[in-house]
Amino acid sequence: MRVAFFLQGGAGRIFCTGSLHDPGGAQRRSALIIPPFAEEMNKSRHVLAALSKSLEAAGHDVLMPDLYGTGDSEGDFGDITLDIWRADIDATVARLNPQQGLDLVGLRTGALLAADAVSRHKVGSLTLLHPVVDGRQQLVQMLRLRLASGLMGGGEKETASQLRQRLAEGVELEIAGYRLSAQLAGDLESLALARLPPTDVERVIWIELSPQAERPLMPASQRVIDAWVSEDIAISSAVVTGDQFWATQEITQCPAIVAEAMKLFAD
Repeated sequence: MRVAFFLQGGAGRIFCTGSLHDPGGAQRRSALIIPPFAEEMNKSRHVLAALSKSLEAAGHDVLMPDLYGTGDSEGDFGDITLDIWRADIDATVARLNPQQGLDLVGLRTGALLAADAVSRHKVGSLTLLHPVVDGRQQLVQMLRLRLASGLMGGGEKETASQLRQRLAEGVELEIAGYRLSAQLAGDLESLALARLPPTDVERVIWIELSPQAERPLMPASQRVIDAWVSEDIAISSAVVTGDQFWATQEITQCPAIVAEAMKLFAD
């Protein structure tokens, strides 16, 4: 049964969509989908909704939350902290009540949050969709948006080092309509897949998108995968052809990444 409801999270109510079975029916596996960061989340909604429906059709209970300060949830983006988002994820897992197993799915920075959640929950599989391998990359991307906006607006010229200094002094930055706090910037920099090996997960699925066919995984991704394999972590990886829909100017469909994820789920 398709659902949409508010759930009490770490600092306020968070909006969740997905599918939950009748409590009197057979137990099913549970899947939690964690969306990406800031504007990437808005560009990705339709693709993640398609994945949610595919997981439902395959027999999963599925929930996808708008984490605190994002989407239709309570709170302001400028008040977000990593601990609040962790509590939101934990509350969503508890609502799923995954007695038959939990599968975590994360896109981009959502993949970092999914890997971070592995240490707090018993997870059957971890699916990373074009993951940001290090939160510092996400922060750099945000700072570049601020710098580009300043150049186009003809305002005072800024440098990346100046922006970092302001964050270090506790000053929040307005970036593309989002208030980035010093706390959240530091939280992002604390996350890195290299420091989050999912050693207790039965299986990891790693999928990347490339606009060109037959491209290998990105070197930074391959380094993380090689390190995880050396720790006896089972990983299935693939590169599918398609536009990076979270960054395109127009809303872009991407059935290929949904199909590949479901194929690897079934293998």
